[in-house]
Amino acid sequence: MPGRELGGIYQAVDYLTLATKSVLENGTSATDALKGKHVLVLGGGDTGNDCIGTVIRQGAAGVTQLEIAPELPHERTATNQWPEWPMVQKNGYGQQEARALFGDITEYTATATGFFGDHGQVNEVEISTTDHFKPVNGSQRRVKADLVLLAMGFTGAEQWLFDNFGITKVNKNYTTNDSQVFVAGDCRRGPSLVIWGVFEGRSCAEKVDASFEVLESVEQSV
Repeated sequence: MPGRELGGIYQAVDYLTLATKSVLENGTSATDALKGKHVLVLGGGDTGNDCIGTVIRQGAAGVTQLEIAPELPHERTATNQWPEWPMVQKNGYGQQEARALFGDITEYTATATGFFGDHGQVNEVEISTTDHFKPVNGSQRRVKADLVLLAMGFTGAEQWLFDNFGITKVNKNYTTNDSQVFVAGDCRRGPSLVIWGVFEGRSCAEKVDASFEVLESVEQSV
């Protein structure tokens, strides 16, 4: 994206790590690290919510959140009944606190299409309305942003990864159509939280270990 090299644009986890280190070093007293600064958070998930809550605690003058997907309904629809996961709009603690301070901060079906700045530092972001996750021509406008936090999600592992290993089937027990290839995390369950990646990585390792035991047993019998 144009302007990505500008300063003041951080991956969300990098920013949150720095913020946590600051608390550990300086205590939990209120800070003015972002006093007078306008923040743009790109992403509407849990990580984006953590970013919003954190920039508020650092004294940001304002925050805007972009969510590329449409806003979910506030109540279950007729096609989304129990026991299915409720596909309804939820607001995290960061969004609730931001709304109390700044009003509604979240723009749905919107994404960033360019970064602009002076002296190597970002100060504006071009945003666009989206249609089916693609920017709509002619909808671009600029908003002030002294800090940009990239908290985007994704749709899972890319197909080329499976193709390179000849994987055509993924099973629930971490195995695939190739007895020598195992999968876990986003490759098995699709896009999810990092804690699931940790859990599945360990579970998959146990499955791999068990497969070696079976192989060793077969070799000994032969």
